[in-house]
Amino acid sequence: MKLTIVGRGTVGLMAASHFRRWSDYEIEIIGDPEIPPLTVGEGSVLELPELLAEFYHFSHLDMNTVGATQKHGIHYDGWGESKDFVHLFLLGVYAIHFDSSKLREYIESNLPDVTFTDDHIDDIETVDGDFVMDCRGWADENLRIPIEAPVNSAVIVNREPVERSTTLAKAMKNGWMFGIPLQHRMSYGYLYNDKFATEEEILEEMLEVVGEGSAHRTMSIPSYYTGGQEAGRIIRNGNASHFFEPLEATSLSAADTMNRMAFDVWHPERQFENVLFSTAYENLLMEAESVINMHYLKGSVHETAFWDNAKEIAEETMSTLPLRYLLTFRSVLDETLKPQARELLLAGWPIYSIEQNFKGIGVTLEDVERWMEKTPNR
Repeated sequence: MKLTIVGRGTVGLMAASHFRRWSDYEIEIIGDPEIPPLTVGEGSVLELPELLAEFYHFSHLDMNTVGATQKHGIHYDGWGESKDFVHLFLLGVYAIHFDSSKLREYIESNLPDVTFTDDHIDDIETVDGDFVMDCRGWADENLRIPIEAPVNSAVIVNREPVERSTTLAKAMKNGWMFGIPLQHRMSYGYLYNDKFATEEEILEEMLEVVGEGSAHRTMSIPSYYTGGQEAGRIIRNGNASHFFEPLEATSLSAADTMNRMAFDVWHPERQFENVLFSTAYENLLMEAESVINMHYLKGSVHETAFWDNAKEIAEETMSTLPLRYLLTFRSVLDETLKPQARELLLAGWPIYSIEQNFKGIGVTLEDVERWMEKTPNR
């Protein structure tokens, strides 16, 4: 059996790693040499170092190879009612901040039996293979179903490396700024909505925080999904499937989940039914969107039009969640129900992560009960 992966970015390479580890498929990766891979999203969740260790016996000795630093959590500076909190991981476990180019080189060097081909693919249906995973990056605009999101643009700069063990998420007047500490640089990105500020205004505010330095670059941050997916020969993953802003590093976690779901679809002894696959896919996107948007619920230290709009979007997101998610939230906040919630997960989050973020943001039991009254999905 042959698996063809179209796309040579991080998601495509992690898909090849997954199926190389758990199947005996012949694997080919087709990469478009004219499309440069994205160099944002360089903070991971806990799964990434675990997966690299599982696939390649990745250890602390390999950290230099991928320009990585340990990530012990996410520092929310200026967010929510607490105005300053940290989503900390448990003692003894950590994620990583990584150089995306170096990580791709590392993975490719550990795939000696995978065929790499340079080609441009317009029609995914024409790709040869018993199974095809579409990881081509940004979906064509005519395939995107827009999702209302607080941000839609970004300005990115690199500065000298800074020693820190958490990803920075700093509330700004018209959005928020990430700070990812790598071994050889500090990567900053100001995510904003161009309805409320110009690129020049964003850059000026940003430089007041990070200081003058090298040239900046800009990019669009379109939030979208590409409709439902069926359990067929072709499965979309990564940005070919959907894109959300890079808060809480949900993209790599979602990509790993999609790899596991695809395995269950294609493996002859598992045969994940179509209706179950479609539902699991919809739930995956819903969970990722709620994890991101909940951080906007209580605003920030900045009382601006951006944050007013972001709060409205967040409230709408939480109020339309299915009741089962809201019951999970209630069990986290209600002391009489909390023991029942210990093993529940949301978008890869354990319950202690939901607790930390709810506390820092200022989410209350009354908020959850209000959403339960509003939700049409009772």
